Amino acid sequence: MQTSSEAKRLVDRVLTLAGATKGAEALVRVSSAREGNTRFAVNELTSAGDVERLTVQLTVQFGQRSASAATNQQDDRSLDDLVTRVVRMARLAPENPEAMPVLGHQSYTPAKTAVDPATVKLTPDVRAKAAAAAIAAGDAAKLGMAGFVRHAGESLALGTTAGLAAYHAWTTCEMSCTARTPDGTGSGWAGLGSNRMADLDPGALAKTAADKATASAQPRRLDPGRYTVILEPAAVASLAAFFAYSFDARRADEGRSYFTKHRPGDKLFSEAISLRTDPTDAALGATPFDREGLPIAARRWVDKGVVTGLPYSRYWAKKQDKLPTGVGGGWALDGGTATRDELIKGVPRGVLITRFWYLRPVDLQTLLVTGLTRDGVFLIENGAIAHPVNNFRFNESPIQMLARCDGLTATAIPSGGETDGGFRVPALRSHEFNLASISEAI
Repeated sequence: MQTSSEAKRLVDRVLTLAGATKGAEALVRVSSAREGNTRFAVNELTSAGDVERLTVQLTVQFGQRSASAATNQQDDRSLDDLVTRVVRMARLAPENPEAMPVLGHQSYTPAKTAVDPATVKLTPDVRAKAAAAAIAAGDAAKLGMAGFVRHAGESLALGTTAGLAAYHAWTTCEMSCTARTPDGTGSGWAGLGSNRMADLDPGALAKTAADKATASAQPRRLDPGRYTVILEPAAVASLAAFFAYSFDARRADEGRSYFTKHRPGDKLFSEAISLRTDPTDAALGATPFDREGLPIAARRWVDKGVVTGLPYSRYWAKKQDKLPTGVGGGWALDGGTATRDELIKGVPRGVLITRFWYLRPVDLQTLLVTGLTRDGVFLIENGAIAHPVNNFRFNESPIQMLARCDGLTATAIPSGGETDGGFRVPALRSHEFNLASISEAI
């Protein structure tokens, strides 16, 4: 990843070229990353790679006309070609009535520990050792083990002809493991993310996946229906993402959202439920500014069950006479004090679900979502796990999942699923969860 001074020099070079055109406003984004990854499957290493990426993206505006293009080269000729091409396209572009002028100087609150120096220095042998620990766990349990280990150092720099200058660097890492029984009837999974490789324990993740696979073998049939469920963090994150990403003032105002009828100030959940964004949570890898350079502040969107507000883009805020909030990441659903076992003990009859897969929206007005369970589903009877059961297709809304929730554990950052490690969530207990039909997949 580029240092702040390296990124600034590159941004300034492009801004100087673009600013030489009379009447042009310009926004430059320079992103860079150095990433290492290792895959393993069938209890052996299958691939490994180290990749360095650099992208220079330029947007040029002439009033309400604008155009964008990008290059991965930084020599003078390539940058000249980029500016020439974007200026030409911007002059020809139709007017966009929603175009906003580029931002000037802004102030940011960065995550001070976003970069973990040890993670920046990681080498392939560290990934190989992590994979070896997982493979050893698979061999010891006589299971097929597959998975992925990744770490990266990344940076993003922004600059405008109006004087904006922004830079943020961060590290990310993740590991996930999937274990399968020899007869193909049992599957287990575990995955975590952070910005520090030291936070990930490859042996512990592999053991969790292996134990789940062994325990889920030879599942018994369980009929579809509405059940009390214990959802582990990966399942919570993938469903909660639909809720988090539905927060948008414009869609609500235009009648295209759940929040068209459920406005800020409405109490949707119990006081145990709070949802927030926090760009200073280093482990989540969020940036302290959005794509335009607007500062992103830590904020609670649901506070003790009450919706407190919706995000406003710059254009929609101007139109509605509101303050823009920007659109950022770093989502977190606050946890509780229960353990998973304590949640299970409170269930006379229900289902424990490891994670979901292949989620798709069904109805944006109710936030109804459909998807599949996978990698370990278990019947709970009399406060204890009884035996493994078949997988299901579910039809449920994250609104109802949270509204019917009565128990939360501490939080984790699941990774290797559909949310890519961008959510900090607990495991939770919810009721009347609609497991709509049986899935034959393992």
